Amino acid sequence: MWWTDEEWAELVDPELCGMCADAHLPENEHSILVASTETTHIRLVRNQAHPGYTVVILRGHLTDLGQLDADQISAFWRDVQRAGRAVDGTFGPRKINYLVMGHRAPHLHCHVFPQHLDDDPLRNVDISDGPVYLPDAEMTPSVVALREAWHALA
Repeated sequence: MWWTDEEWAELVDPELCGMCADAHLPENEHSILVASTETTHIRLVRNQAHPGYTVVILRGHLTDLGQLDADQISAFWRDVQRAGRAVDGTFGPRKINYLVMGHRAPHLHCHVFPQHLDDDPLRNVDISDGPVYLPDAEMTPSVVALREAWHALA
């Protein structure tokens, strides 16, 4: 059963949106900031069951790709592509999946989800795999390397 009208209204309310509240912060419960552009925030997800798993979060509170104008959608996908290239250069996955969902967190964002040689290519993608939460000492080198790759692609 889908969200009730009241539940959905709360989820889409920018005043109550978790991504609006913390996507810009250096760190939050779910991820670490890698970079920001005029359009998005790029964040390395703390669950590294798939090394390099990153999200690209739209700065403004919109809930669907269809709400973006031509310039906004171009800028959004340009940032997603750059994030994918940075993940590819840093983590060397076999393939990257790009997932735009938002039924649980209706703030436009794209999961940049690497698939590695030890992943089963016949299994459905599950962003909750693991989870594998690395200590900060192990996350920091990945964040630094991903930032360097992001900036090198400018």
